[in-house]
Amino acid sequence: MSEQALRQSIIDHALEMNATGLNQGTSGNLSMRFEDGLLITPSGMPYKQLATEDIVFLKMDGTYQHHLMPSSEWRFHRDIMQARPEVNAIVHAHPTYCTAISIRGMDVPAVHYMIAVSGGNSIRCAPYHTFGTQALSDAAVEALEGR
Repeated sequence: MSEQALRQSIIDHALEMNATGLNQGTSGNLSMRFEDGLLITPSGMPYKQLATEDIVFLKMDGTYQHHLMPSSEWRFHRDIMQARPEVNAIVHAHPTYCTAISIRGMDVPAVHYMIAVSGGNSIRCAPYHTFGTQALSDAAVEALEGR
């Protein structure tokens, strides 16, 4: 897929996330692996205003050359992709019910067969850390180990 097509795909999926209620406003973020880095949604920009040139290319060392800042969760995206070479895209959303369940701070047991399809007998819930921090990224990578 061309870089332009990847950028458009990110925008299309961001718009779909909000249209279906999976996410609200600009609270989520999306990325796709590209060349020696990743393409990621910019920080705080409403998805309806996104153009392909607004998608930020971020190198795996965390540097970028763009007039917009990458999502504050860029570490999360980069670190998961570095830890998991088979991961080529990440969708980070804030569905209302998932957010409510995560506040419990406990894993979600496998009460439905689709949980097992995701690679385990539960959905792991990483401990809370401030958004955009290395601590949150580390917790996310750890929660995905073995999945």
